[in-house]
Amino acid sequence: MNHIIRNIRNVSTYKSVIHNRDKYLSPSLKTFTAYQKPIVLTSGMKTTLWDEDGTSYIDLLGQNLCISVGYSHPRITEAVVKQVSNLAHCTTMYHHESSANLAKDIVQRMPPHPSGEDWVVHFVNDGSEAVDLAVQMARVYTGRQEIYGLQKAYHGLHGYAAGLTAIGKANQPSYSSMFNSITHVESNNLDQLENSLKYTTGGKVAGMIMEPLQGYGGIFPLDKDYMKNAFDLIHQYGGVTIADEVQTGYNRCGQSFWGFEMENNDVIPDMVTIAKGMGNGTGIIGAVICKRSIADAFSTKMFFNTYGGNPMSCQVAREVLSIMDDEDILGNCKDQGNLFKKRLTELCEKYPDIYKEARGEGLFQGLEINGKDSDQKLHNAIELHNMLFDRGIIIGRGSAMGNVFRVQPPMCISTQSVEYVCDMLDDVAKKHL
Repeated sequence: MNHIIRNIRNVSTYKSVIHNRDKYLSPSLKTFTAYQKPIVLTSGMKTTLWDEDGTSYIDLLGQNLCISVGYSHPRITEAVVKQVSNLAHCTTMYHHESSANLAKDIVQRMPPHPSGEDWVVHFVNDGSEAVDLAVQMARVYTGRQEIYGLQKAYHGLHGYAAGLTAIGKANQPSYSSMFNSITHVESNNLDQLENSLKYTTGGKVAGMIMEPLQGYGGIFPLDKDYMKNAFDLIHQYGGVTIADEVQTGYNRCGQSFWGFEMENNDVIPDMVTIAKGMGNGTGIIGAVICKRSIADAFSTKMFFNTYGGNPMSCQVAREVLSIMDDEDILGNCKDQGNLFKKRLTELCEKYPDIYKEARGEGLFQGLEINGKDSDQKLHNAIELHNMLFDRGIIIGRGSAMGNVFRVQPPMCISTQSVEYVCDMLDDVAKKHL
């Protein structure tokens, strides 16, 4: 691979960007700065990014999984330009063919609901808003308040989604009554969930939401049948079930289009939340998919999104689905995911003091960094993170401790890039020992 070792920054450009950021942007935006010295990105192509100096990087995070079919895909660019040239926005007070057509495309990828009801789609602006809306819909439909989520879950950081997120400093305090009816239970512990349903809520539950494979919390798979059995329990107590597919959907896990269809889950929820990769980075797109009776119940309430169903975003999202079919994105997720799993597992066996465990499916994997205690684990993760950066690799860190590397690249990643990344993980471990 022709990756350039990081060189001296274009000082004037860099200083100008950082000055304006520090002077005019909210300090809270620095919370998730990936590196101590921020990187200024200028362009991307497929899975490669370039900074202001022309230094290239393989992106293993896809802008938090938003880039699905690759940077600067010509068909995505064409879809944006064509739609913006005609009509950039159409509020939901009026009608445009793009949102109805996209809803049809999405519904056609859903398995039949066991109730026999058909699926409908409500478009929103992003994943957090999709989760927020799904919770509101569940509460209106059931006439109940209690919502269950999993410990180590990540569902977003505003609205009800913030209350449902349960990861370290991302866990929101219960300072508002809107969070008082949220209960987090341990994943894969069915007895705990059943006991809580019986004795904490008195059986009056509105619903439960979970990621088919926990993401930002540390890439933790669910045990076989846990999702199905947990959702069955929720149904027994009159609640509705929500699969958060904002990260795991759209072929990401390499086994099926939806994460809830993976062989270890085999379940059909009542509601599904989606966003991120459906827009390939163009933004302003998310959705709640639900059985019709839930949507009908919520139609009695007032809910409005300024950009929900935006024509440009919907046209891009339709093109993303078409590209995924034409370029066999599912097959690539499976093949490259298997290669990652093989190489990462070998690295754990070769460097057990550095790499503890590889987890996940497809192009939704995590590599846990080891150490003698929590401080050393975090230290090792930060050191390796920076060493990989100097070798042209951008990789995310997740979990409450921040010691799990997130292997979630754009889904068009090549075998050559996977091999390079794993070779560099080997190289930095060797030098770190």
